[in-house]
Amino acid sequence: MVKSLVEVLVDDLDGTEAVESVMLGWNGQWRRIELSEKNLAALSKAVDRFWEAGRPVADRGGASRRARGARADTNGRDPKAIRAWATANGIAVPKRGRIPGDVEKRYHQANR
Repeated sequence: MVKSLVEVLVDDLDGTEAVESVMLGWNGQWRRIELSEKNLAALSKAVDRFWEAGRPVADRGGASRRARGARADTNGRDPKAIRAWATANGIAVPKRGRIPGDVEKRYHQANR
């Protein structure tokens, strides 16, 4: 017996057959959306002029101020490791929230 599995993308806006899965980024947040040819063209038309006016960025680590409120990108740092190191070294650090800059600086100096 032979089985064939067919995967069909469905446009998230109108339920028609989609042609592409697109990732959108805005203020540090990312979303994936499947779009039909018509809706992909509409998205491209709306975004292209802004995209062309912008400039390339090396990485996505610089979330805007508006996006930092709920959950900022950690830029590869490990807050749990910093807190554990600080506690083990007798440095006061809050259990939750922002880690003071001087504590993080000392952590990086000690762990180069």
